[in-house]
Formats: sequence, C-alpha cells, structure tokens
Amino acid sequence: MLQYALKELIRRRSRSLLLLFGLIVCTALLAASLSISQAMRNAARQPFQSANADLVVQKELATCPFALVKHAGKLGGIPWTAVEEIRKLPGVELATGVLELWATSGPEETDRAVVTGLVPEDQHRIGPVKRGEDCCQLVDHEIGGRYLKEDDDHACLVEKPYAEKHGLGLGGQVTLGGEPFTVVGTLEAAPGARISAGEVYIPLAKAQDLLGEETVNAIMIRAKDQEAAKAIAQELPRIIPVDTAQGEKLVVTSDANVMSNVAGVAILAQSATTWMAALVVGVVFLLVVKSSLASVGERVREIGTMKAVGWRDAHVARLLALESALVGIIGGGVGTATGWGAAWLYASHTRVQLPSLLNSYPACAKTPPPVDMQFSLEGSGPLVIGAFLVALAIGIFSGYLAARRASKLPPAEALRRV
Repeated sequence: MLQYALKELIRRRSRSLLLLFGLIVCTALLAASLSISQAMRNAARQPFQSANADLVVQKELATCPFALVKHAGKLGGIPWTAVEEIRKLPGVELATGVLELWATSGPEETDRAVVTGLVPEDQHRIGPVKRGEDCCQLVDHEIGGRYLKEDDDHACLVEKPYAEKHGLGLGGQVTLGGEPFTVVGTLEAAPGARISAGEVYIPLAKAQDLLGEETVNAIMIRAKDQEAAKAIAQELPRIIPVDTAQGEKLVVTSDANVMSNVAGVAILAQSATTWMAALVVGVVFLLVVKSSLASVGERVREIGTMKAVGWRDAHVARLLALESALVGIIGGGVGTATGWGAAWLYASHTRVQLPSLLNSYPACAKTPPPVDMQFSLEGSGPLVIGAFLVALAIGIFSGYLAARRASKLPPAEALRRV
C-alpha cells in the first residue's frame, strides 16, 4: 500500500508539489521562529548563569563627575546595609555587592582601568569571577596563582587580556588610584557577556577605601525560584530609595528583561515572524484539508472501481490517510531542516551586547569588554520536533477527513460516472 500511495503522489505531481511547498514554508517558519526565540532566551540567560544570579540591582545617576577613582559610568553608590537587608528577605539564597570603579593606572597615572571590588568570601559562588567553566578559571594556578583572600590588602586579580596588554604576571605591580597592587592570579574567562566584569579585581574593602565610600554599585541576588525573584524585586524600591528629582533611577535587571533592553527591534521582528508563522500554519492547514477533500471528489471513479473489485472502506481510507501522512512527513522534514538552518544562520551572525550598566568598560578601554551575549540553539531540539509534528498532524488530520469522505462513497454511484 505504501508503494501505491507513493505512485499516486507522483502521478498527481502538481497537487502534491503544492501541498509539499505549503507544508515546507509553514514548518520552516515555525521551526525558525521557535528556535530563534530559544536562542534569545539562551543569550539573555548566559550572563546571569556566569554570575550565578537572578537579579542585578543598580542605581543609575544622571551625572557623574570626574575623579581619580570614581564609580564606573553612571553607576551610583548603594549602602552596604542594603545588601545585608536583602539577604534577610524570604526566597534569597545568595546576595552580594560589588563596587565597579574607573581608576587611574600606570606609573604616570595616564591610563584608566576598570576595577571591580569583590567580597572574597562570595567570589566563588556569585559574581563576575564565579569559578566554573561558564565563567572564569585561573590560568596560573599551577605556579602559585590564587584568588583573593579575606586578609588581602594590596593584592589583585587581573583578566588575561589586561595582563597580556601590560606584560603582567604573578608578582607584578599595578598602580590603581596612586596605590600599588600585587598580582596574585590571572583570570581567563569563558566567551560571552559577564555582569560587572572588570580588568582588575581587588577586595571590596580596599575598593571602598580607594573611593572613600562604604558602598557598592551593583547587588547580585540569587533567588530560590522565579516566583521568589519576582517577590524580591518588589521589595527592592523600599530597601534602596532613589532621588528621582536628581535624575536617579533604580535599575533591576533579570534575564527576563535584559533582552528587551538591548534588542527591542530584533524581538519585535521575531515576534512578528512568530505570528506570521502561526498565520501561515492556519492557511496551509485549510489548504491541505481542502486539497485532500477535493482529491476525493476527483478520484470518485477510481475509488468506486477499488470498492467494486473488492477493496473495503478501511483499505481505501488507509490509502488516502497514508498519502496525506507521507506529504506531512516529507514536507515537515524538509521544512524543519530549512527552518533550523535559518535559525542557525541567524544565531551565528547576530551580535547583541550587554547593557552598559551591567558592564561599564569605558569607550577608551585598552582591552575588549566582555559584553557580547552568546546566541545558542541549545534546547531548541524539542521545539523543532514540535514544528515537525505540527506538519505531520496537518497531514494526518487532512487524510482522516478525506478517508471519512471516501468511506461513505457508494460504489454504485462511482461506477455510474465511469
């Protein structure tokens, strides 16, 4: 019966190609839009995974005066007491504060480095240097390189590009804000954006000494689940008040809203593509059903002859259903492969950068900032399979309707048309 169904599809070449083209287009659009949506979610989630955080809280200032050591970019200070209060909120697993600074560097203090102050106790669990493959590893641990310790004073970690740019190694000296710091380790980061990453890392207490404020300018929060994260976000304006009259803003960023801040046009286009794919699926569904039912009308004499020579209603119905299923399988398979390929091309050539508040490298930075968010199709497999199943379902359902109509056709009526 399979061989007979294939011959029928080949014999009715024009109708079969029309149905296949419609299914390929709708499946490709559906697979591509679903895969691109997943790639965007992966890109938005990546910098938060590298920091092991769900929320990043910052205060944005309207202006920021020049100083030898200053808050990076437009960031404003948040009292450390806010971190302690956030840690007491229900649903908070981890919370820490970092202080991202722009500091003069070099013997003549003519350069400017991005310096991030960390709480040494928290550095391995949450933050811009969280240890792990999705964030950072020491490249010189075998020869004595180490992370920061609680009792460190003028010690620092440096990013590998910064170390290579300035010829730094273990024991090397970095001048920050007029004070010398000794390199105790070199970090190599995984590709992709990182939140509050710097070129040099020092203990938070020392960063506060350089700035002259017992503050942080970014608070990273790890919640127990998404519902807890939403509840925590609602409490933050109470804990961290801002002076809106002076142009201050409290900025709470999560993977749910980071993409909308940096890729609004792309998201709008992707949303339009999704709606268009859904519309095409509906139109193709009606086209395939109409074509399948029309096919029964065109094959009345053939179906009547089959029944007259001994074919049962179930056999005729099975043949028509098999023909439609084959169209669904072929069209769905080709469309799915085409859609996934289009999504792969999009993910490979699209570049989106982290919002500047989350990574405040200045425009004149001598090393490249880790702000490129990585698009990935990881996790899109079930979505692509779902698009294929949609095409298959369209084929099977249209075949079922055609089979029902054919099974009710009296042989005598068909033979009268011969």
